[in-house]
Amino acid sequence: MEKKYEVLFEDENDIFGGTPKSKFWDMLTTTHEDIGKEIIDEIFAKYAAMEAILKNVKNIDAEDLNQDLENYCLENSTEIENSKKNLYMEFSIDIINKLHQ
Repeated sequence: MEKKYEVLFEDENDIFGGTPKSKFWDMLTTTHEDIGKEIIDEIFAKYAAMEAILKNVKNIDAEDLNQDLENYCLENSTEIENSKKNLYMEFSIDIINKLHQ
């Protein structure tokens, strides 16, 4: 490999490596503060909406819902990890799109 390209492949945090999670946090922490706040607010809004839907569908209180969610995460850890990776990529794309608006 030519010396001028070696810097691109130094470690897992290079521009081509890393995880969806690490790339999301890299983008979030280096982007404009207002965009970062907007993305985090969208994540909280999405979470709050899903929590409200689950509470209404299951007709349970917050404590029971939290226990159900914890149990589901333990029983379906692989599915949850894959979904988290997809969400990190989705929100990373949202950051990029907001930068180009």
